[in-house]
Amino acid sequence: MAVQTLQDPGEVFQAIESGKPTVIHYWAPWMGPESPLAPIFYSQAEDHDALSIYIVDSGFIHPEHSPDEMPLTVFYRDGKEVDTAAFDPGEIEELFQRNT
Repeated sequence: MAVQTLQDPGEVFQAIESGKPTVIHYWAPWMGPESPLAPIFYSQAEDHDALSIYIVDSGFIHPEHSPDEMPLTVFYRDGKEVDTAAFDPGEIEELFQRNT
């Protein structure tokens, strides 16, 4: 599945509640036009067809538990958060290794 960009809270909720293993990278426009980590997500999407990967590109949508920790990448399984990674390429790669 290709990486998709979400900008609507309803879309984010649907992605989390889909039941599929899901990675959401929370990013905001004031941080730049595109996350420098985006290439990692595109590469992982090619390697993991069963995984849904999204980039939330909105300053008002953030992870429930940590609204001040953006950018942040969260791995969800069965609608529940199971892992997070900060804004670090190594941590993002480790998140995928731990959960896929």
